Amino acid sequence: MTAQTVQQGDLVTVIGLEVHVQLETDTKIFCGCSTERTDEPNENVCPVCLGLPGALPVLNEAAVEAAVKIGKAIDADIPEETRFHRKNYYYPDLPKNFQITQYDEPICADGELEISVEGDRRTVTVERAHLEEDPGSLQHVGGGGGIDSAEYTLVDYNRAGTPLMEIVTAPDFRSPAEVRAFLAELEEVLEYLGVFDAERDGSLRIDANLSIIPAEEIDGEDTAEIGAEALAAANRTEVKNISSHKGAQKALAYEETRQKNAIQRGRAVEQETRHWDESRGITVSMRSKEEEKDYRYFEEADLPPLRVSGWKEEIAIPELPTARRERFEDEYGLSDEAASKLTSTKQVADFYEDVAGEYDPDLAATWVADNLLGELNYRDMEITAIEGRLEEVTRLVELVATDEITAKNARETVLRSMLDDGRTPDEVVAEEGLGKTGEDEVKRAVVEAVEENPDAVADYESGDDGAINFLVGQVMQKTGGSADPGDVNQLLRAELED
Repeated sequence: MTAQTVQQGDLVTVIGLEVHVQLETDTKIFCGCSTERTDEPNENVCPVCLGLPGALPVLNEAAVEAAVKIGKAIDADIPEETRFHRKNYYYPDLPKNFQITQYDEPICADGELEISVEGDRRTVTVERAHLEEDPGSLQHVGGGGGIDSAEYTLVDYNRAGTPLMEIVTAPDFRSPAEVRAFLAELEEVLEYLGVFDAERDGSLRIDANLSIIPAEEIDGEDTAEIGAEALAAANRTEVKNISSHKGAQKALAYEETRQKNAIQRGRAVEQETRHWDESRGITVSMRSKEEEKDYRYFEEADLPPLRVSGWKEEIAIPELPTARRERFEDEYGLSDEAASKLTSTKQVADFYEDVAGEYDPDLAATWVADNLLGELNYRDMEITAIEGRLEEVTRLVELVATDEITAKNARETVLRSMLDDGRTPDEVVAEEGLGKTGEDEVKRAVVEAVEENPDAVADYESGDDGAINFLVGQVMQKTGGSADPGDVNQLLRAELED
């Protein structure tokens, strides 16, 4: 991370993450139950994922392949052999009273991910990433509806056994904004790999450990190099129930402020686990913070060691967001901002390349990055919502590129009608009469506008260049908005200068 100088008396925020990623597989990690979402509780369950006596786990090959892809993407070490362990604790959503996970021999270790925060590129260390099974889900009912205020809680084991990849970072973050940037970059990478579906509810869940350390306890002046002794001495809170980039920033900003206020008032910060209550925008205490020894890890006797030697070399990964962003800048001459927008998801990047292959890359960038994504964002839609209609969007770009309609009409009428009414570009153009006005008709409208507005002409001739905008508006009205404003501007100036 980039060095940050601190002054005596400063309080430094230190954050590390445990990111739980649901892997996109057809079946659960240790049994053949479906991972498809269902509204019927406890439907996709079997003796294995319910932890019934005598039921034995069998490892899902697709989950291992997804884990290897993630390891390669973050440039992690992938050992020749790895093992599973039992993490022992009691909670209602854990039917076996232990979780099959990985402990001291994870499938991925010592990786890294580069992020950008306000234009500053930084590298975050990923200490480990390991496979494990997801617990079930709890539904808090009645009362205040929260974990600390419900009348009772229901348990649904449909999610139990869904394959998870837990990605654990070093305590490299110094602000909630950096955490949000990391999560956004990580999600992009996972989507490019095809191992993750961001639209699945609960597919990304974050536990964040946050400590506040007085600057005088840090060796040196670089906040990126906080020693192990200072970290061990600081009490930290683990914040759970975070499920989005925005939620992570909000939760950690609240917790950061809460801890700093306590320290400044001379109160101790308790080492505990806290629950992020998104509806109230606060964290609430759940329990004292467990330590590693509390989980009594021991090797899972029902699963043999996992060996991926040889096989891992055959698992390929696609071009990742950072590499594609850089290629778009070099190959298409795009700015960093445009390239970042166009690689925000694999679907957007693929679509842009399809359009750029047919038309001018700059025109394609404007239409995909600004017009299309802008209109989709306004409607709170993802590009996947129009996945089957991308040929129609390409046709719209063609109408503009071949000068058949104006860019203004294409953006403000055709594109919006396509998204709101489901019509095709050609249907909108025909029904709204948006075909571009011929040059002779535009010239006639220019002459009429000049003749009908002598005051604006006089203003222009006296040096008021803004008067031309009024005249352009008059011509656009006469042509029903189907003339190109740039062409109208040039024709008006030519007419006025004769």
